[in-house]
Amino acid sequence: MNAVPPPTTRADRTFLASPHRIGITIDCPDAALAAAFWERFLGYQRRPHAEGSTYVTVDCPEHVAGPPHLTFQQVPEPKTGKARAHLDLFVDHARPLTQQMLAAGAQQVSVTDAGEWTTRVLTDPAGNEFCVIGPD
Repeated sequence: MNAVPPPTTRADRTFLASPHRIGITIDCPDAALAAAFWERFLGYQRRPHAEGSTYVTVDCPEHVAGPPHLTFQQVPEPKTGKARAHLDLFVDHARPLTQQMLAAGAQQVSVTDAGEWTTRVLTDPAGNEFCVIGPD
């Protein structure tokens, strides 16, 4: 595998385009359902979208700095394996949030206790893995 070399001088960096924002797109069988789940638990707001679009995007409220927006893309094929990328949600109290997410359709995959904090691996209603990390 060939690696892309980093710019070697400050002048090299001047000409590189860099993103002004990063978004994450997640494939799922029902984009509206997945967006509603994450909208609820991230405090994000749904962006307007064209009628019949296969995309639904949720974003942090206007004028609030936050993590990347999430776009859910409706696809016909089912999820067949473990995702290579996933969301990590770092929280002050993991158990209450996890219980709310399970009641809203998430599934628990595993729990790893690491002393002061716990990592809970869950799947959202579309089957996408994510972690809730923090003390109980």
